[in-house]
Amino acid sequence: MIDSVSIVVKAGDGGAGSVSFRREKFVPKGGPDGGDGGKGGDVILLATSQLQTLMDLTLKSRYMAPNGQPGGKKKCYGTDGESLIIRVPCGTMVFEGASDAKEKIMDLLQDGESYCVARGGKGGQGNARFATSVNQAPRYAQPGLPGDERTIQLELRLIAQIGLVGVPNAGKSTLLQRLTHANPKIADYPFTTLFPNLGVLRWNNQERIMADIPGLIEGASQGAGLGATFLRHIDRTELLVHVVPISPAEPQQTWDTYQMIWSELGQSEYDLLSKPSVIVLSKSDLVDDDELLTHISIFQNHNLTAYPVSSATHAGIPSLIQVLMQRSANATGCY
Repeated sequence: MIDSVSIVVKAGDGGAGSVSFRREKFVPKGGPDGGDGGKGGDVILLATSQLQTLMDLTLKSRYMAPNGQPGGKKKCYGTDGESLIIRVPCGTMVFEGASDAKEKIMDLLQDGESYCVARGGKGGQGNARFATSVNQAPRYAQPGLPGDERTIQLELRLIAQIGLVGVPNAGKSTLLQRLTHANPKIADYPFTTLFPNLGVLRWNNQERIMADIPGLIEGASQGAGLGATFLRHIDRTELLVHVVPISPAEPQQTWDTYQMIWSELGQSEYDLLSKPSVIVLSKSDLVDDDELLTHISIFQNHNLTAYPVSSATHAGIPSLIQVLMQRSANATGCY
């Protein structure tokens, strides 16, 4: 999945004004009639729901809009350059500047939303504009102004209300499938999920978009593994779901796994720990009731509520759906 790209955009230059004089039979001194040049084309970013990644923008690194045409005789205006439309997925953020000091200039969220990232140069005026009673035959016209040129960085951040985070093989993709009937790739090996998956959670005529983020490992905030690359996708989420796999006969290991993910989220460049969260203990069918209570009690001792679920047996899934819908509604202030 291509979710970050840097490109150079160059708007069209304005067309030059024309130096021309009226030449007709029986009109020996017709005067200046040079027309104005056309405006250069703009570069416009257009958000569309038809795209899911920024892959199309990796085909080239420089995008240029057409220049305006020069002015002509008989005060004819030059044709304006056509705007260059660059289509991007909904949820694309636009930054300018170096990676370590970039500044956000736009966030394209809605389908059809657009932003002019580079404006075309104004066309120059023809010599007909400069005729005066003193200078009745000016031989000067303006050149067109150059169009804007800038280097921008585009980052795609998925638009989802609920984000699933956890270690590889924690059962996030299977849980997403059970909750939303999405069809992510599921297999019994780490890093099955190589890009974020989306699903729609429905309950009582309410809908929430859920995102399954590739697994996080220790050191992810410093670039280890795959998850750190996609942490930007949960920056928009209103509710985080920590999917913690139960370690049979090792309750402390279950707690340590949760602590590791919590630490990595805190060390990332995004403000993730301030978001409301729900703790889900996945694969609860691997332990008996007594051992399950032991795992839950460890979280209770830290004033945390953990919800055990089993994607294999569907145990705990209906009650988890209600919790997620209610908690996400409280986070958005609606419901």
